[in-house]
Amino acid sequence: MSEATVPGGLGFERVLVNHEVCRSGPLDVIRDSLRSYFYPARVETLDRGASLSSALLTAARLKHVTIGFLRFGSAAMVDPGALGAYHVNIALSGRVASECGGRQTVARVGSGAVFTPREHTVLPWWSADSSQVCIKISKSAVESELAALLGHPVATDVRFELALDLTTAAAAGWLGVVRLLIEEVERPDGLLERSATHRDHLEKLLISGLLHVQNHDHLDALLRPQPPARPRTVKRIIDLIEANPQVNYTLSELAGHAGVGARRLQLAFRETLHTTPTAYLRTVKLDRARAELLAGEDTVMAIAYRWGFNHPGRFATMYRHAYGESPSETARHGR
Repeated sequence: MSEATVPGGLGFERVLVNHEVCRSGPLDVIRDSLRSYFYPARVETLDRGASLSSALLTAARLKHVTIGFLRFGSAAMVDPGALGAYHVNIALSGRVASECGGRQTVARVGSGAVFTPREHTVLPWWSADSSQVCIKISKSAVESELAALLGHPVATDVRFELALDLTTAAAAGWLGVVRLLIEEVERPDGLLERSATHRDHLEKLLISGLLHVQNHDHLDALLRPQPPARPRTVKRIIDLIEANPQVNYTLSELAGHAGVGARRLQLAFRETLHTTPTAYLRTVKLDRARAELLAGEDTVMAIAYRWGFNHPGRFATMYRHAYGESPSETARHGR
């Protein structure tokens, strides 16, 4: 395979093909490239006279997240030691033995591994047919997001369970965010390049999703039912949304503005408005977009983007569900 293509690999058929870093070169070139984008590591091939003719690394660096695709095309060993960051590997083909802080797992299609910053990480066996999506996430970004969701600071590293099960419904939703991020990185002159707000929003979705999908030492506290916030907290968020509905706030950002944990804010919205903060935000966005469509002053796509709907197809689906007609039909009525 000459590109970062993986038939049937969890929907990741093409991974950052426009962000190639290196391919089929000497081992030291691959090692140096991994150092540049991810971590310094000892990398060795396990087969005598191994050919790296099908090796490939693609990668893109954002603000808090570096995402890439790695294939050696030969059995290999990778020992980066303590990473200094949180890291997720998603197996797309083959098998990779993974160890972190004395824990062990074997990642294969349908699974992966999550590594913590200050525990020794080593991949003692990477099969010749293996390829993985690799996601490096800054330590501060994960811990800041968790603190915002909990409503209080996190004093220690988040110790994730090593083995990552990607076959659950929740994991499928998180994988959708990973695919969306890759799609946006690959889009020439797209919103990711034009809007730091859009980039930050996608990064937060990725991090928040990981915190909710993968077991870790704060997950029980994150999911534990909490007493609802007071109604004035809900009003504070309603006022924020009504004043700036074009912003794609994440739940943690709304909770931070309210000064409570994300779970408490969700409970307060359900008790007072019978909805969630993000659903309320989406409703306000749709209402504002509908008003402009009826006014007939701009194109459907321009209006969708203006109100923070960055994917016209998803916007059309949500709009039809809310109003029983497509955005273009509303626009024709307006004209």
